[in-house]
Amino acid sequence: MNKFDDVAIFNFTGVYESEDFYRNIDNPRFIECKDISGTDCFCDDDGERTIRNIIEGEKVPLRGIHFIDNGNYHYMSHIFTSMIEEPFDLIYFDNHPDMKPSMFGDILSCGSWVKKVIETNVNVRNVIAVGINKELFDEIDDAVRKKVTLVSICDSVCGIENDVYKSLDYDNINVGDGTKNFDNTMNRIMDGLSHDLPVYISVDKDVLSPDQLKTNWDQGTMLADTLLEIIKRLVGSKKVLGIDICGEVSIDTDCDYDLEIQKNNSFNKRILTELS
Repeated sequence: MNKFDDVAIFNFTGVYESEDFYRNIDNPRFIECKDISGTDCFCDDDGERTIRNIIEGEKVPLRGIHFIDNGNYHYMSHIFTSMIEEPFDLIYFDNHPDMKPSMFGDILSCGSWVKKVIETNVNVRNVIAVGINKELFDEIDDAVRKKVTLVSICDSVCGIENDVYKSLDYDNINVGDGTKNFDNTMNRIMDGLSHDLPVYISVDKDVLSPDQLKTNWDQGTMLADTLLEIIKRLVGSKKVLGIDICGEVSIDTDCDYDLEIQKNNSFNKRILTELS
């Protein structure tokens, strides 16, 4: 149903200069963003205006796969979804709700972008959050939280014997072992989406367990295979307006940086191979 020929790389921190997943595809759009001020975690009005002008000037299409650097720049999904001119559903994968009020007035941030989509985007109909830490989700204001369908996942990496995740009513799934729980989880996701509307997909790789790869934020429990299988099923069954990918490792993350660059790069290659 979907074929994503357009790939855009938004290089805010320079991390993509150490990765090569995009180098063998035809005409990737490598967009240099390191000199844009007011964009790290928070995106002020000038920064947002500059980003929008770049997207327009570079003619970056909405319908494509956008790599948007580490999790500090997840607010880019608000910018892209604000470009949608038809009713749609948003589904996002994250370890964090990203629905808290901004710390500085109404300034767009990586932790408030979903809240801003819900409150300002007249075209969004349903919002599905997959993989969020339920304890963090429960801290969100009821008025915002009730507008989001949460699908919490405890993948095989945390084990079904984990009483903490049992008490939080997480789905225990493992796409690799063919259990019906994965299909049940997909059904829950599909039930939360409109039958006849397109979707926009946003992914923060911090939804993954840290043994899969490292990001610059605390992480969830999902396996890479599970995440990719869910996205592939969405792409195979729904019209997808665009896909955002963030969660690259940061130079100041406590890890073997070179190793994690390789692991993030390999995951990004899988995204392009399996979705393009």
